[in-house]
Amino acid sequence: MTLKLRLSAAFFLLALSPAPLLADPVTFKDVTGAEITLPGPAKRIVTLPQPGAATVIAVDGSSEHLVGMNPVSRKAFETGLLKKMFPDAASIESGIVAEGGNGWMPNVEAIAALKPDLVIQWGGRGDELVAPLRNAGIPVALMVGGGNGGTEELARENIRLVANILGKQDKAEALFKWRDAVIDEIKATLAAHQDATRPRILHLRSSKSKFTATGEKSYQNFYITLVGGENVAAGLGVRAEVNAEQIAAWNPDLIMLTAHEADAGRETILEDAILSQTAAAKAGRVYKTPNGGYVWDSASHESPFTWMWLANLAHPDLFHFDLRTEVKSGFEQLYNYTPTDEEIDAVLKLELNKGAANYEQFARK
Repeated sequence: MTLKLRLSAAFFLLALSPAPLLADPVTFKDVTGAEITLPGPAKRIVTLPQPGAATVIAVDGSSEHLVGMNPVSRKAFETGLLKKMFPDAASIESGIVAEGGNGWMPNVEAIAALKPDLVIQWGGRGDELVAPLRNAGIPVALMVGGGNGGTEELARENIRLVANILGKQDKAEALFKWRDAVIDEIKATLAAHQDATRPRILHLRSSKSKFTATGEKSYQNFYITLVGGENVAAGLGVRAEVNAEQIAAWNPDLIMLTAHEADAGRETILEDAILSQTAAAKAGRVYKTPNGGYVWDSASHESPFTWMWLANLAHPDLFHFDLRTEVKSGFEQLYNYTPTDEEIDAVLKLELNKGAANYEQFARK
């Protein structure tokens, strides 16, 4: 069974599941282990962590229950395909942080005005991010971000949390089956080619005004390792600022540029006097990461697309995922939306990656 069929089968079984007739109290634990009880599935949700807004929309299949999002989530919403898929979400309030639009410190007054059933906030980043909400009597559920390990297990716990909040656990299970199918496919292929060279890969969280590399405690490390690569920045922890000389010393075979920096392209590497001499630059293996319903280089409900994309580029002789077909069928199942060829071009950033090695495989046939 192809990955496309496995994904469709998982969501077909989900569609057959009966909906509850009455809303019963919902009790669940957030990612930190705290127990939360709501009168029923949340109908008005505010999200402060960046992946939260997109995850709520994907798990819910709608933007109707999301009433507030972080302004950084708003930026991701504007630059990706969510704006086209869910135009009503353009009116969701984003003035909910207290630091002039930056960070995660909540603007409690603005959030309270939205009358949320629940606020999703970061855990493990200081009680000052949580206490003001709880002191105001607002229920809070905590996600845990990549700075606390960056594992696939943690990514799934964040998805499961959203599913529990919405009462859509079956959707989470369907997503997990899809993730398992892609992971199994990648691992099986690598196991059959154990003599394959491991490309040395660098993921840059920023590359415009400074270079920030992600280390071994990041989610990026998980999928770099998954596809049979070696993270050249292992040893830096979550992430750290580095200079061009350090990157040159690592001499990566492949460089990923984050989708978070929409205005930073491959030229930040290819036109740099030092970095243009790296193996990655000389081979044309510098890539701008795609952006679908959420940026592909961070942990999210869309992560299997990232794994397939990077596997194709890291081992072009071993992996041949039909990513255009995967994106089309995946978006139909995730968002009930069929992207056009033009939209798939934009998701895969064909223009920004024009001329990059092996990138023509993602073009329209």
